[in-house]
Amino acid sequence: MSQEAIEQLISGVFPALPQTLYQDLQRRIQDYFSAGDIQDISQLPVKPQDFTRMMLFSPFTAQHITANPLILGRLGKSGDIDTSYDPGAFKNKLAAFICDSQDNAGLKARMLEFKVYEIIRIAWRDLTGAAPLSETMADLSDLACACISCGFEQLYPGLTQKWGTPRDKDGHTQNIVVLGMGKLGAGELNFSSDIDLIFVYPNSGQTDGERSISNDEFFTKLCREFIKLFSMDNGIHFYRVDTRLRPFGENGPLVMDAEAFEHYYQSQGREWERYAMIKASPVAGDIAAGYTIIQTLKPFIFRRYLDYGSFDSFRDMKQRITFQVKNARLKHNIKIGSGGIREIEFFGQLFQLIRGGVEPALQVRPILPVLDTLVEKKLIDQKVCDQLKQAYHFLRLVENRLQAYQDRQTHDIPDDPVQRQILALSMGYVDEDAFYAELSRIQGVVHKHFSRLLVQADDEDKDNSSQELKQIWDSITDPQFQGEDLSISGYQDTGSVVRLLKALAAHPHTRQLSQTGRNKLSQLLPRLIKKVGEHPDAEEVMAKLIDLVTTIERRTCYLSLLIENKGALDTLIVLARKSPWIISFLSQHPVLLDELIYPETLYSPPKRDMLEREMESLMARVPQDDPEYLLEALNIFRQINTLRVAAADVSGNFPLMKVSDHLTWIAETILNQVVASSWQIVTEKYGYPKGMEGKGVEECGFIAIAYGKVGGLEMGYKSDLDMVFIFDAEPGITSGTERSVDIIRFYSNLGQRIIHALTMHTSAGTLYGADMRLRPGGDSGTIITHIQTYEDYLENQAWTFEHQALIRARPVAGDPALFKRFDTIRKKILTRKRDDATLKKEVGQMREKMRAQRLKYEPGVFNLKQSRGGIVDIEFLVQYLVLRHACDYPDVVEWTDNIRLLQALSVDGLISGEKSSILQNAYVAMRRAMHRLTLQERSATVDEYLFSEQAAKVAQIYDAAFMI
Repeated sequence: MSQEAIEQLISGVFPALPQTLYQDLQRRIQDYFSAGDIQDISQLPVKPQDFTRMMLFSPFTAQHITANPLILGRLGKSGDIDTSYDPGAFKNKLAAFICDSQDNAGLKARMLEFKVYEIIRIAWRDLTGAAPLSETMADLSDLACACISCGFEQLYPGLTQKWGTPRDKDGHTQNIVVLGMGKLGAGELNFSSDIDLIFVYPNSGQTDGERSISNDEFFTKLCREFIKLFSMDNGIHFYRVDTRLRPFGENGPLVMDAEAFEHYYQSQGREWERYAMIKASPVAGDIAAGYTIIQTLKPFIFRRYLDYGSFDSFRDMKQRITFQVKNARLKHNIKIGSGGIREIEFFGQLFQLIRGGVEPALQVRPILPVLDTLVEKKLIDQKVCDQLKQAYHFLRLVENRLQAYQDRQTHDIPDDPVQRQILALSMGYVDEDAFYAELSRIQGVVHKHFSRLLVQADDEDKDNSSQELKQIWDSITDPQFQGEDLSISGYQDTGSVVRLLKALAAHPHTRQLSQTGRNKLSQLLPRLIKKVGEHPDAEEVMAKLIDLVTTIERRTCYLSLLIENKGALDTLIVLARKSPWIISFLSQHPVLLDELIYPETLYSPPKRDMLEREMESLMARVPQDDPEYLLEALNIFRQINTLRVAAADVSGNFPLMKVSDHLTWIAETILNQVVASSWQIVTEKYGYPKGMEGKGVEECGFIAIAYGKVGGLEMGYKSDLDMVFIFDAEPGITSGTERSVDIIRFYSNLGQRIIHALTMHTSAGTLYGADMRLRPGGDSGTIITHIQTYEDYLENQAWTFEHQALIRARPVAGDPALFKRFDTIRKKILTRKRDDATLKKEVGQMREKMRAQRLKYEPGVFNLKQSRGGIVDIEFLVQYLVLRHACDYPDVVEWTDNIRLLQALSVDGLISGEKSSILQNAYVAMRRAMHRLTLQERSATVDEYLFSEQAAKVAQIYDAAFMI
């Protein structure tokens, strides 16, 4: 190969290459051509431009293909260099390459030869731009996994020949489980990385050979053989195996059985081990057993609640990182230096640890999907995500080029000018200064976002007033402390605050706190006292919030949430001022405190379609075989959305009708899911009714009919679900399982399961009260009624009050085909002709009977529901008018809510427009007052004068209608 041809080759790719680089590249190309006896560029087995780039960017590659030109020939002729491998390709290729007949030394040599070939292929595709970063990381990870798998598969039989096959107590064969940690586990390996491994085996037991040993001893020998296989040989590392992440670290056993392994993490696992286990993944051996082991550790890694309680530990991790990057030696380290890869990973993994238990989408190993999920969940801005993803991509490319240069485990930007120039060129920068300016900019952006994580408490906590408040709390249990005489800014009665604090300090919950809990309480209280004191009703609000603190303080993560999130504490104080009920609700369900962080969703309850989408997303995360977890998830779903409605309600910008609509939609969404889940459980147990084999709830021959508040779209915060269950199926027995039952029992079981799900108390609360008294026969009737029986009952046996109730009835869950049949029956019953005198007498008597039973007369007090001219009078009046006139004006039964019923009666001239307006306005005003009283935790009574005028008008219209 002539000198001129080499010069033309180089100048065609690098037209302005500095002289020093030019000479090095020229020498490497000449050495290769000489070794390969190549006379002309056309004889190169690869593209000349790619070859030239590789010879400059990777002396490691140049050295190997010069020492063995057959490598490049094989890469070119096989097409491997131009091919993206499919998953599993490395393992198959390696198995074919090594054969099974060699000893360990021969095995190691063949595996090393294979690795060198494939590393050159991966580096070639990476440095020439043929493969994106994602492919490079995946290939490097898959190559390592293939080598690990091959190593164990080759070593295992030799040990079984000597000691027998390891088995558990039931005789099942045992195999090793190899967990890949860090970048290997996440499928993000770099060129010269260590491989962090943890070894586990499923069950204890003995081998079955003549020289039997314990499984523990067997797998310890196996793992030692494996590490020896991968150790340095003649100065060359196959892979550097690091096992220090195992339980108890370097001092712990090399391998453990799964039970001991799980016990360690559940009893002794530390926060940094949770952090490490995020990326753990089975990479070799018994993969299925590996996933089972990882699954058992999920509660340790991802807490089932929002893990704000570990903030101090996470802050310690961050401080150690921050302290480490100050080391001058790490100034140019792109992995663990300032603004390096580790800071991006910490950013994402912090959110995974805190929120992964309640956001399963965060339980993934690679970092980039985590960042996308954080945007989707509105935990970070899209701009932050884009900047961190861009930085990660850039820094990982730099890392690959650094390590592909000499196949060395380095993350330091080189000091050598020649290497610095080559690095810039390999990143696509002709201008070296432009590359290093961009690197510096990106690291600055990363470090800025990293620095904003876990910011320490505000300086306001260090001012004199905050320090004085802290001293008050610290002295509160001192018998000689006389705090009542002190002055606390914002409080007229300082003594009341001191008494609250003394009661809190003496409470059993407080006295049982750990030192960590005491420290957090000591951080929170001065801030809470100071912020509440900024409002005019400080003493009253403080009393409510101290009650909440007493409830939540044993779960110190909730204290941490209020400490770490200034906005959450501010929102809590606002809600406490407006609604004691919300504070009581939060006390009962502290998991909802997390909602305070996101005012954009807290004050904007989702509509029906969004609720349904939220439910679909929730169900996708709930295990199908865990009904207890399902009910807990549904309870939290209800509580979160009820809190959102209440917060929007007290904000003053949410009208009454919207409140009722949203509360009704929440109940319907939950009821539909409960019916669907119950149908699945019952059909799995008993099979299907005839003609419904394999069908879902949309063709189940069953409906839940909502009466009362749900049926009338008028739910309140404490409303029960008034329901009737109807079915329609052919007589006979179910089929499809060994436990077939008759149809009546099948649907009875379905109904019972629905009621059980709604009313069962779980650790997350209870969904709803379920009232079935409106079913045919009342309390003595069956829980489930055939639709024909239901129709006959309404036609021939039902009392007038049951027809009144039917006005507010509508199907809300189950088989849509039955919805239509129910609507037909309802309209037929409601529109039949009635004797007015009899109807008037029965409705009026029922109303007075109810008033006598439920109204306790108090002078000067108006009961919003039961007093004359109150809500129930309006409801009975509407029901009477509908039953009286529906035979001639059937359109009035189209609606189930009182407002639209009154509007329909007015349109048809059955009541004057003036009277309809009076009744509508009174009904809305009284119901609004009831909502407000509920949120203030007060009974449904007000001073009589507040509604005297409206009640009198309602009573006048009511009396005129029922006059005989």
